Amino acid sequence: MSLRYKGDGGASSAGLDTLLTLVAHYAPHWVAIELDIPFSALIHLDSHAENFASLKKLVLTCGSAFYGGSREVARAFSRAPKLRDVHIVSGVSATSLARPWHQLVTLRLDNSTPTQCLAALALVPNLVNFTSTLWDSWIAPTPILHLPRLESLRLILCHARGPALLTYLTLPALHHLELDLPDPPHIDNLAQLIVRSTCFLRRLSVKLGPLGTADDVLRLLEAIDSLEELEIRKGGPSIDTAFRLLKAQPRLLPNLKLLHVERTMTGAEDAELIADLLEGRWNLNAPAGVSLPVRLESFRLHSPLTTPPELDSDAVLRLARLQVEGMSIQITSSSSSWLPRRR
Repeated sequence: MSLRYKGDGGASSAGLDTLLTLVAHYAPHWVAIELDIPFSALIHLDSHAENFASLKKLVLTCGSAFYGGSREVARAFSRAPKLRDVHIVSGVSATSLARPWHQLVTLRLDNSTPTQCLAALALVPNLVNFTSTLWDSWIAPTPILHLPRLESLRLILCHARGPALLTYLTLPALHHLELDLPDPPHIDNLAQLIVRSTCFLRRLSVKLGPLGTADDVLRLLEAIDSLEELEIRKGGPSIDTAFRLLKAQPRLLPNLKLLHVERTMTGAEDAELIADLLEGRWNLNAPAGVSLPVRLESFRLHSPLTTPPELDSDAVLRLARLQVEGMSIQITSSSSSWLPRRR
């Protein structure tokens, strides 16, 4: 059983009475709960802390998108023995909730600040998956946090300095990272995290800003050399620079199996460059005697504002040959596919 409840007023409303009645009768059976109630109403559930014996997932919204700083602590879910997954949408900070933090595996914080994120992460030493939407840039001085089990980190950034949060983390088990890199200085934040953590990042989903020079792109590729999967969201001209570097320097991302790119540019894609890159990564015929350990198995390019090449051009025919040989290729421009989809 699960509960999805949206309140209709404050702590003294008839809606709260209904919620308390439901909790009293059914709380021991609920596996998932989604509440949208004021924080003052949440406090009223404290007397039922013993009742949530089956609860595994909690989604909590407490009004305003920004936490108002109440000093009260809600204890309703502090004794839920099976609680593993918590999503705080708004109106309350993690530190104002008493719960079995040590047993949490997944935590998501929306409408949060970097300081609130770090305060929450300090409570969850066994966390495996963390997602946060950051709305501010200021970070209070804090020691570096060591989270030995964190494998997946997603930072949805609504402020340009969001990647600075990485400076305060050590994540030795990290293998999946999703974040924005709005400008070149933040490449260093990512590189330092990987070096400090000695982690082997396998999957990166990144939204690239104008990274500038080829040296900036090279620093990024060198920092993530253990990658097997790379997804670039809304990349600009720096994508061509990355393609050229990957073609010319096979030592970069030698284990890459999947490359998916979403492009935001107008004009035309360099079809010859793409064909050269994919042939080199498929046939493993790297120049300068360098042997690649794996093939690039999957390539996606979504470039909706560009003009597709002629379907009988040499580059497209070469790509079609790779597709027949087994590489998964999907390239679209102006809503048209360069190649037929294979079944």
